[in-house]
Amino acid sequence: MKDRRYSLEEIQDRFAIMDLYDRQLAAAEAFDFERYDTTFAVDARLDLSAFGLPACGYPEYRAWLADLEDTMVAAQRITGGLRLTLDGERATSRVPVACHVQMRVGSEVRLTHTGIFYNDILEKRELGWRIVERVEELAWAAQDDDPGRP
Repeated sequence: MKDRRYSLEEIQDRFAIMDLYDRQLAAAEAFDFERYDTTFAVDARLDLSAFGLPACGYPEYRAWLADLEDTMVAAQRITGGLRLTLDGERATSRVPVACHVQMRVGSEVRLTHTGIFYNDILEKRELGWRIVERVEELAWAAQDDDPGRP
């Protein structure tokens, strides 16, 4: 089977979407919500029911993230291979993410490790590609007794 040849537009779209995920993860780790806003459509819907949170709109999700800033001491999110299907001005993706997070719980700091999948629908909008729907899927989770250093 021959490798697929991509058009210039497909290559540009793929790079733009890869950049979107890189921006989103860096912004989340830095609690940089102005930058984070460049990755989601304002009317996006998010489903984090796998984590006990109700489905909500992007503004509610953003507020929930902002509330974590005092308890999330440090975080690193690492993405795996982007599984992306382009269909004109829409795309679907499945992104594996390993999350390593130090959380303050009372007087303790705990290190958690979580493997998730971002199952996203994206649309090319006026300002570029944006996530319009996300379902976060839990793959695995673990916690260390030794939190390490922040």
